[in-house]
Amino acid sequence: MEEYLNKLRISLKESFILVGGNECSKLIINNQDSLLLAIIESNLKWQKKKTEKLFENGAISGEVIPVEFLNEFVLNKFVAECSKPTLKGNYFITLKGLYFLECKRVLEINDSIIGILQNNFYQDVKWILKDEEKVIVSILILFNAFSSNESFKLTDVNKDEIWDFMKKKLAPSLEKVGLCNSFDKKFLNESTKYISAQSFLSGQPDILSRSGIFMPESGRYYLKTPNDSDRKFLIDLLFADLGYKVKEKYFELINELGRELFMLSVLKDKFVFNESLRKTLLE
Repeated sequence: MEEYLNKLRISLKESFILVGGNECSKLIINNQDSLLLAIIESNLKWQKKKTEKLFENGAISGEVIPVEFLNEFVLNKFVAECSKPTLKGNYFITLKGLYFLECKRVLEINDSIIGILQNNFYQDVKWILKDEEKVIVSILILFNAFSSNESFKLTDVNKDEIWDFMKKKLAPSLEKVGLCNSFDKKFLNESTKYISAQSFLSGQPDILSRSGIFMPESGRYYLKTPNDSDRKFLIDLLFADLGYKVKEKYFELINELGRELFMLSVLKDKFVFNESLRKTLLE
């Protein structure tokens, strides 16, 4: 009986590698040669159409399986018939069928399945900002955008000037104080995320968006840091393992850039570094 289930498994494995490429081949190896674990891990990220293609391509004609075995497989839900009318009479091995074949061979398969599912629902996050996110945080600090009423907004009047400032002044300055790496190649490549201030602000947030601190509201942006723990979290995100000297240089830099923006009338009011954030930064 298992001979025919293994044929179905081999067919599905070939389809898995065909649909997913070398990455899926490595995924099987990394999961103790378990096709079940590899499929579960990859399909949590795949679109439904791609998953359907996986099983349809891995199906084989029911005529090659003895009727008594096929009926038993269907009864135990080890196999299922393709639902597409053009594939009627073709069967693929189900996840239950894969589990039946692999549960005795793969060590702690149940724990592995639960682990993959748990990681998909809630993963440990490395709370470190990308360089792009550090630029975003810095522009919001410069514009004192710490509430919905004081949010930062790009307009037709200021968007080009601010983008020019971000590229030519802010990013290089952050590199100089040791907070970021160079953006030169990224800006030169001019991918969609680097063609304007709007695309930069909307396309770059990752960890920042998950932090609960970065608040985008219909084209407006601000940092939500109502208490000491939020401000400390923001500073930790911004500086990670960087030392106090970098923080000092950053504080001086933001004050210098703030004065410059005020002199250029980009900032309406004279820049004053947020006092609560300053205390947290330099404590």
